[in-house]
Amino acid sequence: MKKGFVKIIECFNITGIGLLTELQHNENGIAPDTEIVDLNTETNWTITKRVLSGTLLIADSEIMFDCETKYEHISHSFKTQKAREVAVEKELKRRKNGIYWYLIKPMDKKQNLKPEIGAELKIKTTPQHRV
Repeated sequence: MKKGFVKIIECFNITGIGLLTELQHNENGIAPDTEIVDLNTETNWTITKRVLSGTLLIADSEIMFDCETKYEHISHSFKTQKAREVAVEKELKRRKNGIYWYLIKPMDKKQNLKPEIGAELKIKTTPQHRV
């Protein structure tokens, strides 16, 4: 993954919350209000906040970045301890590959488009966050 870009791994439109998006990047975190743009379509989104893994938080293994000052978490329940351990290992592998969850929103209020899975979006630099 090139510096200054994010790759869309997955994206879900969660009513009342926004676009829950799994991003792959090699940044030292992505600050809230950072814009990302699809250079092919010129569509823009804003990073609202980071979404932490409750599973990794409980295991004291979640990676956190200083610039990510707004966040929430998603927790899962597991039927067995083994299932939880497998989930922790899976999430740790994702972190090692630079994959994290974020809430994003379209810049254009009329736009309700999700970014395309697999798309690489440019991180726009802002005065608060230089990449």
